Amino acid sequence: MKKNLILQLLVIIVSVAIFTVTQVFAFEIITAEDFKKEIITKDILIKTADNFIVMFDSSSSMKEPFKDTGLTTLDAAKKLLKDRNAILPDLGYNAGLYLFTPFKPIYMMQKYDRDKFAAAIDQLPAKASGATLMQQGLHKLDGVLSGLSGRTVVFLFTDGMYSRMPGTRKPVEIARRLAEKYNVCFYVISTAKGDLEKDVLKAVASINECSRVVPFDQVYEKPVYLAGALYVVDSKVEVKTVSELKVVGIKPENVLFEFDQLDPSLDSRDKLTLVADFLQNNPDTFAVLAGFTDSVGNPEYNLKLSRMRSQNVKNYILEQQSHIDIDRIILFWFGSINPVAPNDTDEGRSKNRRVEIAIGFMK
Repeated sequence: MKKNLILQLLVIIVSVAIFTVTQVFAFEIITAEDFKKEIITKDILIKTADNFIVMFDSSSSMKEPFKDTGLTTLDAAKKLLKDRNAILPDLGYNAGLYLFTPFKPIYMMQKYDRDKFAAAIDQLPAKASGATLMQQGLHKLDGVLSGLSGRTVVFLFTDGMYSRMPGTRKPVEIARRLAEKYNVCFYVISTAKGDLEKDVLKAVASINECSRVVPFDQVYEKPVYLAGALYVVDSKVEVKTVSELKVVGIKPENVLFEFDQLDPSLDSRDKLTLVADFLQNNPDTFAVLAGFTDSVGNPEYNLKLSRMRSQNVKNYILEQQSHIDIDRIILFWFGSINPVAPNDTDEGRSKNRRVEIAIGFMK
């Protein structure tokens, strides 16, 4: 039995040759090479947002050296934006790029154009200076969101600092009001150093289930942290993909759940033990977990349920091998979107209550 599970775990999802994937993992790692060859098409991508806004921090804290890259944090953040922009598929988004230190439009909210957006990134400040002014940026964001329809993702680069003047609203209060007025999710890209600043950003990301906070150094090292913010790969279509990369990752079977339950089914636990063993024995790998639900229940509840399922799978893996760095297991959650089976039957819904797992190899 264990031998068969190991064989299932070691299925290669991308190889040098043409490979047919009948159940496409929603977080299959799509490379720049794939886009250049036009192998990944719009037909297999599902938008998870209609608009995106980048709120960029160029305050003085961004002048610090970033690890051993030879770059400042400011330059590293600009590089990250350029790299992600270069491979973002144009699915008809509206986009904006704004400084909030102080607030200034760099790419006024408009139809997304990759080349123009790249040129706008080049117009960001060359040197970091000034205060963060997070409250001002969030206040100004209200006017940008008011002209949009559909879901908006705000990528908020910030060190977590803000003006604590009497009578001013805290960032979490402003963000909560925005979430109450608009269909908005915050992806907080944190450069915070102190515990107080980290707590501020954690509070901002707690305003709804679709928001989250990720440390900037983790995003820089593993850009997959941003996967799913704007699109996922359709799980139902058949895809033929060619890549010059020998191996992108491996994909274990989905972890399934009983209705409204948070813990993985007993049948899935042996597979998770193998995932834990693989991560322990291969320190150059990381796992991506994506939680989904069936269509029963309201969307916000399902988002929470899918998040907690992903978290519980992560916890189970870490319990099996205590030496795995928690940052090597990356979580996503999406509620009922992207079902792998029809939701009008018990069998179909049971397949949709899942956590998908992919294992990637670090650069």
